[in-house]
Amino acid sequence: MKRRLVATIENVRLAFDTLLANRFRSFLTVLGIFIGVLLVVTVASVLNGFRQSVVDQVEQFGTNNIYIYRMPFMQIGPMSREMRLRKELKLADVLAIREHCAAVEIVTPGIQVPTFLKRASYGKEQVDSPRLRGVFPDNVEVASRVLEAGRFFTDQENEHRVAVVVLGYASAQALFPNGEAVGKQVLIDGHKYEVVGTLEKRKEGPFGAQNEEDTLFLAPYWTMRRFYPGVDDHFIAARSKSGELQQAIEQITQVLRKQRRVRWNEPNNFEIGTADTLIESFDAIVFATMAVMFLLSTVGFMVGGVGVMNIMLVSVKERTREIGLRKAVGARRRDILGQFLVEAMVLCVIGGALGLVAGEGLLRLVSLFLPNLAAATPMWARLFAFAGSASVGLFFGLWPAWKAASLDPVEALRWE
Repeated sequence: MKRRLVATIENVRLAFDTLLANRFRSFLTVLGIFIGVLLVVTVASVLNGFRQSVVDQVEQFGTNNIYIYRMPFMQIGPMSREMRLRKELKLADVLAIREHCAAVEIVTPGIQVPTFLKRASYGKEQVDSPRLRGVFPDNVEVASRVLEAGRFFTDQENEHRVAVVVLGYASAQALFPNGEAVGKQVLIDGHKYEVVGTLEKRKEGPFGAQNEEDTLFLAPYWTMRRFYPGVDDHFIAARSKSGELQQAIEQITQVLRKQRRVRWNEPNNFEIGTADTLIESFDAIVFATMAVMFLLSTVGFMVGGVGVMNIMLVSVKERTREIGLRKAVGARRRDILGQFLVEAMVLCVIGGALGLVAGEGLLRLVSLFLPNLAAATPMWARLFAFAGSASVGLFFGLWPAWKAASLDPVEALRWE
């Protein structure tokens, strides 16, 4: 064991001596490995930060929340005909959940009003295509909204269809850059609303993007039904009782299948999501992106590996006499094999280490210009990059090492 350790250390030292003697050639050889590792580290770091931003946003609403809609929350590829033809969720579905789901603490519906090519304005300030949403007063609790100023509208204002509105942080900033929004009258799609409250800023999205929740205009549900009687496509938010999330999901599923007349052998014609399922859906997208990234990095590793094999074959040819001399003084085949394998692996590991350092440096440089970019290199990416570069050296260095170990010592000593 001790002899093998000494031999390995000696082979590593010889490998460094050889690489230092041919610095430029060694650099060109590991360039493919360098690029492959740099790609892995950079993309994995950005995607990891992107995912964490999404997780923070989803969990900000609450981990006991349940979301119901007729369409998938996240969709990869085109929707099927069955999805496109799904019937809308109705207010009666909400009432059925409220009555029959014992594990549900709160359930509240909402409607998104189409305001494409419409406008919200106050004086000279305007917001194009405002995101106007009709909700019940308990939405403030289910969605964990925090008021910055004023109040949320009441049940009485909702029942009497009063034209009041609560502004998201970005909406308030856009219409009232100098503050003091509460009590003012705003015009949204030709209807006047009194601003009764403004909301605190939500966590920013990936890459510092604006959180869509900050752009909302929240009005009473029945007010929206008065102004827009044709809008009947509901989304539903619910909160389960503590420790009863799974039971609540099962109960809601049973109630909605009955309400929507789904047969026992047919799949659900609605979607139910929680914080965990939304994150899992997003992870599927991240995984697909990672798969493409791994494929591209593999190409870089392959290119680097071919370069390593080529240079190692040249090295074997140039050092044929040295190999013959080592064999003549007692070096065994496995000693020669180990020497050239270690040399190839050291070459690739150096390329991988340079790629890791360059990747970390690039992320730090980018963070100076884009401080909102949440990027952190996960440990698995570092391990993959390091193990990948070492494996390339082992795989592509095997043939040159075997060729060197198979040289006849007499013929090798005659080589000029």
